[in-house]
Amino acid sequence: MMKRILCFWIALGLMLGISAARPAGTARAAGANDNTWMEYDYRELTVGNPTPMEGKFFTSMWGGTTSDLDAQQLLHGYSLVKWDPELGRLRFDRSVVSGSVTLDDAEGNRTYILILQRDLRFSNGELIMAWDYAFGLLLAVNPIISDLGGEPVDGSWLVGYDDYMAKRRRGIEGVRVLGNYVLSLTVKAEALPYFFELSRLSLKPYPISEIAPGHSVSDDGRGAAITPTLEKEELRQSILDPQSGYMSHPKVVSGPYTLADFDGKTATFQRNNHYKGNEEGRKPLLEKLTFTQADQSRMIQDLGEGSLGLVNKVSRQDLIREGVELTKRRSRQYTAASYMRSGLSLIWFNENSPKAQELAVRRAAAYCLDRAAFTEKYVGEYGSPVDGYYGLGQWMYQLVEGGGEYNPPEDGLQTEEERQARLDQIKAVEELSLDGLTRYTLDTGRANEILDEAGWTLDMGGGKYVPGEGEIRYKIIGERLLRLRLTMAVPNSPELIRAIQEIFAPALAEAGIELLVEATDMKTVGDLYSGKGEGIDMVFLGQDFPEVFDPEVFRSDGDSEIAQAENELYELGREMLRTEPEDTAGFLAKWVRLQERISETLPLIPLYSNMYFDFYTCELHDYGIQTQASWAEAILKAYMGYPDKK
Repeated sequence: MMKRILCFWIALGLMLGISAARPAGTARAAGANDNTWMEYDYRELTVGNPTPMEGKFFTSMWGGTTSDLDAQQLLHGYSLVKWDPELGRLRFDRSVVSGSVTLDDAEGNRTYILILQRDLRFSNGELIMAWDYAFGLLLAVNPIISDLGGEPVDGSWLVGYDDYMAKRRRGIEGVRVLGNYVLSLTVKAEALPYFFELSRLSLKPYPISEIAPGHSVSDDGRGAAITPTLEKEELRQSILDPQSGYMSHPKVVSGPYTLADFDGKTATFQRNNHYKGNEEGRKPLLEKLTFTQADQSRMIQDLGEGSLGLVNKVSRQDLIREGVELTKRRSRQYTAASYMRSGLSLIWFNENSPKAQELAVRRAAAYCLDRAAFTEKYVGEYGSPVDGYYGLGQWMYQLVEGGGEYNPPEDGLQTEEERQARLDQIKAVEELSLDGLTRYTLDTGRANEILDEAGWTLDMGGGKYVPGEGEIRYKIIGERLLRLRLTMAVPNSPELIRAIQEIFAPALAEAGIELLVEATDMKTVGDLYSGKGEGIDMVFLGQDFPEVFDPEVFRSDGDSEIAQAENELYELGREMLRTEPEDTAGFLAKWVRLQERISETLPLIPLYSNMYFDFYTCELHDYGIQTQASWAEAILKAYMGYPDKK
């Protein structure tokens, strides 16, 4: 269940007022009055984000926070594919792939032959070849990753993967290196169709000399393999050693920046002079980036005093207002960018909770949550309640409900039949809606009815429970009188805990449900989210979605009622993904059905989605965060320079 962990850290970090030492400033003066002008060093930028880094700078197979993901984007580049927002789908990155051929054989297997550009280099100047991409894939799907405490990438879509896992072959037949710059990947017929088909090919190159010294990738004509066989202890040393391992101290990388230093809280990045640039020819203009865990209680003040040049993903309304006030008071030097979140905050039911197994308990809890009041209290006018497992900025929501226009390209359509099919797709998308979702608004009367019907009708002494008398409901399960007490794990944020106790707890009490709020650290919350741990019934967390929406989060190995509901949703998600990449309307129709079933089975209670704000100095130019997935992508186009004084 590790994939659950990867997406939720950002919301947790934003909720917490984490204390942290102030980073070294890039400004040469500090002050707080309107006439003060911070003079920044234009060669560098210090970025603050409340989410801490764990030092997972290689891949996410061992987990990591979203700040770790940002660091990975800075360090590792040249992915074979990229998301094209104009097409609304993945395609090959032309700066990496110079040409491609797609072939389907008689059995329905699909082979991609990719010809790489010949000017790609690692940060040490060595040429990047097809062998380096093959190594990254062969390592990622290797079961040895599990032995090292990680979660291997699913390689079941590859031809020959089953023989490889059964040790009938050393290599994988569907991974071929046909030349130094020619890579071939073959997808099983049964793994098609797949809506995000090219996401499987979103490989990055990794240096085998750094990660597995003494090994190489070979191809005997029957599939590529790493030779000699990798050993667990050598990889433990080369990847996971806390002082020198590639995970936290990668020395040779392929991205726009290299890692100069990481002290456990702050990472320093230097421009990679061997990075050729992206499709637009963009190379990093900033020589140095410092990325640090910001102290949420004073990060806007740190921005105004010059020790931070950019504050990323601010969501709490008091901090947004503080940042907006700074940009008004000192408008010549500070500005802001806002963008809709592609995720949401939610309450996740622990699949190991005995009481939460009952759908009636989950539904009653949902009717006790005034999501509008909670949203207003925590994010104010910068957020909105949601009824499903989506974010207001997510592309699926935008096309179905958010006013986004589905306008697939007309280029290349040759026949009238093709043009009519395009119009049919547009019409089918326009007719979709989320009107079929089950809506839960505050209704403690309905919550009481549901619990009565489910048999939670006793009081502490075994007599009849009477609503409105301040008692807690009980129910006989087996021979035991069970108290309807729900314990919620919440990130240690006073503001968040206060909102829960003032809004959620009193309504639950009206329905005869006792709520215990347990403040905990983010690691514990992450463990609970991933299906580990007992004694907790609910977890408050957040989920942010990438463009490739894969509801792997619902896959469960348990056999509880919640686990069964989650696996039903997982199968609906599998069916959603089994859609032809060109059939956007078909994919969205299945996405809507998935949302409807989530609202019916309630493995989670959706709360709100909201806007993010980035605040930064006006001396940072061309920072287009609104059109990028993260600050680490947006920063590639940005530069520091004297602002336009208007």
